[in-house]
Amino acid sequence: MSSPTVQDRVWYAAWYFVIPAALAVALVQSLALLHVIDDAAPWQYLLAFAVLEVVVLGIRDRVMGARGLGVMDLRTITSEARELQKELERLSKKANVQGPAKVALTDASAAIDDALAAKDAPAAAKAVRALDVAMEQHLSSVRKGTTREYVEAIGVAVLVALGVRAFVVEAFKIPSPSMYPTLNVGDNIFVNKFIYGPLVPYSQRRLFQGATVARGEVVVFVYPQDPAKDFIKRVMGLPGDRIWVREDGSVEVNGQPLSRCEVGPWRGDDGEGVTHGEVPPRRLFRETHGQYSYLTLLSRDPAERESNMAEFCVRAPCTVPPGQVFVMGDNRDNSYDSRYWGFVPMRNIKGRAMHIWWSNLPGAGFGLRWERFGQSILGEPSVPPELTSGMRACQRRGN
Repeated sequence: MSSPTVQDRVWYAAWYFVIPAALAVALVQSLALLHVIDDAAPWQYLLAFAVLEVVVLGIRDRVMGARGLGVMDLRTITSEARELQKELERLSKKANVQGPAKVALTDASAAIDDALAAKDAPAAAKAVRALDVAMEQHLSSVRKGTTREYVEAIGVAVLVALGVRAFVVEAFKIPSPSMYPTLNVGDNIFVNKFIYGPLVPYSQRRLFQGATVARGEVVVFVYPQDPAKDFIKRVMGLPGDRIWVREDGSVEVNGQPLSRCEVGPWRGDDGEGVTHGEVPPRRLFRETHGQYSYLTLLSRDPAERESNMAEFCVRAPCTVPPGQVFVMGDNRDNSYDSRYWGFVPMRNIKGRAMHIWWSNLPGAGFGLRWERFGQSILGEPSVPPELTSGMRACQRRGN
């Protein structure tokens, strides 16, 4: 028995992935161009793909008169045939088939055995199609339809995905530039909800206590002032830490300033995909807190920072209360964080940010930022080519 040919693999790839994927992209892009939807979000592509795959496979099976049988090798046909014959035996008992129907089904099954014994792949494929049609005709009352099978399979997958989302990993979309340049508006990230201990759905109780939150980690949490909102920030202070955010933008933790080094002037966009050529360049720093190094942005004019309404740990040092953390955004002059509304209870923390799995420019349709796909959020930060020398200088100085 031969192995699957290139033609076989192309056949399956086309029906199960290429055709539904192409239709899904075309559908979502068309809806975006017609302004039916605002942005082409990843969940819209996935939903369209799942629905269209059911439709495409249903059409394929109706046109071909069989369940997924196309150009296949004898080994694959044999496997399909035996599965179909097992289904025939089970359903015949369930339906108590008698008379002409039983004869027709028995003859169709025997034709498969004859073709397989002769190692005649085309004849075997034809016989499998014939048995499938006969079963649809005589056993339709007890047999699941092809579309129903696909829908049930997708339903099971959805339930598994919901379980994973609730306890293990959840996708999170970045809505604002507060964590820029680490995270851009339009980034979609995975959040590890298992690391600190999974939360019981619709509560703030954990199934068990996991790892301890560490300084410098990027976490997603329930906003204390509005439980309906999730925020994402960097942990700057743990319970008992004494925090002071100085006028020059530096941060002191327990009397020691965090190690930081100015990389150079930042002339990039504002974190939302918009470049403001007339705006003076901001200052880009490489900062290290705990075991993590990351980039922060500051305004060149300190007066801008003093015009805000920050109250916590800014005008004087403050101590993080027990069971809470102090968080800040990496875009220090454009982040609504603990400096404004206070501390985050540990029980509000949902998980730790992991990787960027999708990134598109807001309002740009299919404007994907391929270079951001797969980036580790807590990994070594990268900078534009014009700032590479400044970054290397900071690294040489031990920052």
